[in-house]
Amino acid sequence: MNQAGTRVLGRPRHIPRLIAPPGSTEGHAVGNGWVEGFHGLAFGLVDGLITMLGVVIGVAQATGNPKLVLVSGLVAGVANAFGNSIGFYGSELAERGEHMLEGREPSSMTEVRRSSLLSFFTSLGATLVLMTPFLAFSQSFAFAMVLAVVFGAVLLFSLGLLVGRLWRRHPLRYGLIYLVLGVAGAGLSFFVGDLVRTLFSSTG
Repeated sequence: MNQAGTRVLGRPRHIPRLIAPPGSTEGHAVGNGWVEGFHGLAFGLVDGLITMLGVVIGVAQATGNPKLVLVSGLVAGVANAFGNSIGFYGSELAERGEHMLEGREPSSMTEVRRSSLLSFFTSLGATLVLMTPFLAFSQSFAFAMVLAVVFGAVLLFSLGLLVGRLWRRHPLRYGLIYLVLGVAGAGLSFFVGDLVRTLFSSTG
């Protein structure tokens, strides 16, 4: 830890490995106090967007029914948000115990609970954002699918830019990485949904 109190060895305790850029052990985060609250928010948003974008596009292509997309998306979104927050909380507790055993400064329980709640609400928020096109444009199903992908892609790209700026490491590069991950997940889910639709049509 340097004179400014910024951790420079290892991963800052409030940045998940999912969002920490490679080679970040040589640098340090900007605004360490702000980063603490960013941890759960970023984790929930990344997981929620990538997971739920895949669910929404896959179900949409498989069924072609906006009501089924909304029902399955909301159910999966709530379950995913709850699972994210519980998994995140358990992971933070384990990491906190590890830090205490090693004599390092652990996260406070307030920070752990706050980040876990942020993980839940941002995951759920990502689901609601991706559901919006199917509510607003239920009569134009293909347009709703495209709009959901655009919403997810813009949010992922923006988050990647923010992470890159936070770590002072190539914001555009990390924006593109997040964008590619989201689009790749949506594309894979689209083809799986199309395959399921074809299989059900042939057996029907």
